[in-house]
Amino acid sequence: MNSMVTSRESKSKYRIAQNNGIAELEKFKARQVFRSHQKLQEELRVAIAEEAALAKALDKEKEEASNMTKTVQQLSARYEELRQTRSHLENQIIALQKEVTAKRDAKIALKKALDEQMMKNKPELAAYEATLGLRIVGVKEDHIGFVFTRLNELDWDKEYSITIDVSQYDFAVSECTPNLPELSSLLQHLNETRDFYGFLKRARKAFKDLPNK
Repeated sequence: MNSMVTSRESKSKYRIAQNNGIAELEKFKARQVFRSHQKLQEELRVAIAEEAALAKALDKEKEEASNMTKTVQQLSARYEELRQTRSHLENQIIALQKEVTAKRDAKIALKKALDEQMMKNKPELAAYEATLGLRIVGVKEDHIGFVFTRLNELDWDKEYSITIDVSQYDFAVSECTPNLPELSSLLQHLNETRDFYGFLKRARKAFKDLPNK
């Protein structure tokens, strides 16, 4: 009888121990599942944060790429504009060079023609100068000199000169040798009438009258 009681107690204790072991195992499994869940949640949080950071980095790269594309387009447009401007300026330079060359060639040709004509006219001019007693000389820029001779019966080669400044609308006399008392009136009449030939005739007569005074 005692033996049966003992056997029942042993079985009961075994079942209790077994149940306790199963309970502990379930608790352990539950803890493992909870820990795994927590770990998965942390990994998910980290993954979401990394994905957000990556998306932000990608957006920034896209923005930088877009800005860079705009900059490249602007630089390309500016380069094309400068290229066209340079081409236009080069064409202008070429045209100006041609124009300068043409003007220089024309000037050389004109000078050559004038020199040739001067050589042809030189004997005739010398004859006129000797006959008329008038020589025209270039003094300086915008100044013309007139030299009269054959006025003094005692010295046909004696020179009487007057230099006219033609740089302004109104003519001026920059030099007169010898001085003419009526020079002011002669010059005034020239500026009023613009009759240069008449002025030279009157100046010659005034020079001629000097020795008789």
